[in-house]
Amino acid sequence: MAKHVIFYDGECVLCHRAVQYLIDLDAEKLFAFAPLNGKTAADVLTGPNTCYANANSLVLVEDYQSTNREFWIRSKAIFRVYWLLGGAWNALGWLCFVPGNLGDVFYRWAANHRHQFKFKGGSDLGPKDRFLH
Repeated sequence: MAKHVIFYDGECVLCHRAVQYLIDLDAEKLFAFAPLNGKTAADVLTGPNTCYANANSLVLVEDYQSTNREFWIRSKAIFRVYWLLGGAWNALGWLCFVPGNLGDVFYRWAANHRHQFKFKGGSDLGPKDRFLH
């Protein structure tokens, strides 16, 4: 079973492409995926973490089934995913430890314009066992 969950916009083709890409990279099946408007998000992104549900961003929750959850958003979430993948991906992943949000400049622009991108995308995101509702 996956140790971490990545929440994404379930209606965004760019987000779907990112999920498909991450599934291909994640041979160890460290990550599960769930839409931000789904039941898992409603259960996990509650209380003081409700802000993540409305962040207009990819959200990574490390150790999502424990009481020691760690939340990452925007570019920090992406870099943290690379860190958790390990191996050669650590070359990008170490950026999650860099103070500041310089990577968020591009991330926010892409997030604000993602529905304008005209990607061809199928409805099949990947193996059903990788997804939470």
